[in-house]
Amino acid sequence: MIWVKAPQIPYVNEIVELVKVFFPQKQIAAFPDQDPESIDTGMLLEARYEEKAGNTEFAAFLYDNGMQVCNHTNILSEDDVLPHTDEEKKTHRIIKNGIKGCVFDLLNKFTGKHPKWGALTGIRPVKLVQEMYDFGLDESVIRRQLYNIYKLLPEKADLLLQTADNQRPLLDNGENKEVSVYIHIPFCSSRCHYCSFPSDLIHRVSDKMRDYLECLEQELIVVMEALHSRGTIVDTIYIGGGTPTVLDHFHLEKLLKLVKEKIADKNSIREYTIEAGRPDSLDERKLELLKEFGVTRLSINPQSMNQGTLDLIGRNHTVEDIIRVTHQARKLGFDCINMDVILALPGEGPEHMEHTMEQIAALNPENVTVHTLAVKRASAWKYTFDQYDADRQGLAEQMAQVCRKWIERMGMVPYYLYRQKYMLDHLENVGYALPGKECLYNIQFMDEKRDIWAFGAGASSKIYYPDEDRLVRIGNVKDLNTYLSRIEEMIEKKQKVLGMS
Repeated sequence: MIWVKAPQIPYVNEIVELVKVFFPQKQIAAFPDQDPESIDTGMLLEARYEEKAGNTEFAAFLYDNGMQVCNHTNILSEDDVLPHTDEEKKTHRIIKNGIKGCVFDLLNKFTGKHPKWGALTGIRPVKLVQEMYDFGLDESVIRRQLYNIYKLLPEKADLLLQTADNQRPLLDNGENKEVSVYIHIPFCSSRCHYCSFPSDLIHRVSDKMRDYLECLEQELIVVMEALHSRGTIVDTIYIGGGTPTVLDHFHLEKLLKLVKEKIADKNSIREYTIEAGRPDSLDERKLELLKEFGVTRLSINPQSMNQGTLDLIGRNHTVEDIIRVTHQARKLGFDCINMDVILALPGEGPEHMEHTMEQIAALNPENVTVHTLAVKRASAWKYTFDQYDADRQGLAEQMAQVCRKWIERMGMVPYYLYRQKYMLDHLENVGYALPGKECLYNIQFMDEKRDIWAFGAGASSKIYYPDEDRLVRIGNVKDLNTYLSRIEEMIEKKQKVLGMS
């Protein structure tokens, strides 16, 4: 057990997450404010800071059963960190970066490890680089910040800068009236063993689809009419899940008609994505419906092209299904297909990823998203599969190298990136695309500089206030029955943000 004590800061859990990177197999927790004498003996990491004449001094100490085994100190000045127009936020940035950097240096000294993402623990590291660009910093200064303040290794700094450069021309300019719409269909035919998303099995709730679509319609009517009256334009639509195409033909057509009537017919849609991640949820008639109603981007997600792996992880489809559906989509004229793969699935190694990427390359998708396995508390594998087993260390990185080789051969570049907790080898999820085939919604979602109106059980809208650089989230309840029974409450929350109540 390792306890983390940082009484001067309210974000001690970020320090806890950083410590987990160095000790993935140990239990890490914040030192309790109440009754600290009751904790078990073990290791204690303590971090603190002191402001001194324009500089801030940071110190970190590591104790083992009360004996100090390592210490480190750093000093930061205002000139060392990214500027900010708000002095309070600037001070917060100095303290946060300084204390995390000091803890990182302490653990680097103690363990001899240098995780490639350094002291960064946030989900959206590309957003940090975009912010630096917005402040007018050039690439050399940004690199220096990434190396010295955030402790990144060069390969991750390269990836961040390349991703930021590729997506920058596609970002909103801050004066736009465009918004995005997300519609959540949280149903699947079966549950993948690694999955932690809240979703229902379609066969258990099929009798509620009519009610669900009616509730979606109620939400959409209120928000879309309000946006239309203000001259706000919806330019990207994303239907996600779950697996939206698990709906039967009748309900899928009803959903697509709803989107057409309430959104697409009244706006100039630049991109319309639907997740069809499970190829066993698709047939030619469903693909025809998607094409007929204007879907421009499909996500057909193999995760692996090794049949034994698909069986092991609970995917009720075959490799042949993936190939069949992709060819059917091409025949109907779909010219933007995404395929997801997952690094370090159980039983797989670099040779399995080699086979997967070779098979995917033969299908010529326009997007490939490379995920790193992250087993979370809500997944079926939480207590039965140890992703941090010593034999698996370095495995995800080896497989990522295989992916990068094939991605380069396919002519794709990184265009969006995000990170999660519990990722093997402290890696990341990266979306790659052929130039001109980037998913605009993914970029907008990660950049968090525009409104994204989200509908359905478990969907979370994000409303951006540019004058304050502030984001407000409006979350719908996750449970299906609760969503159906409290739909008026969900609508009322949106009306309040729209100034309608």
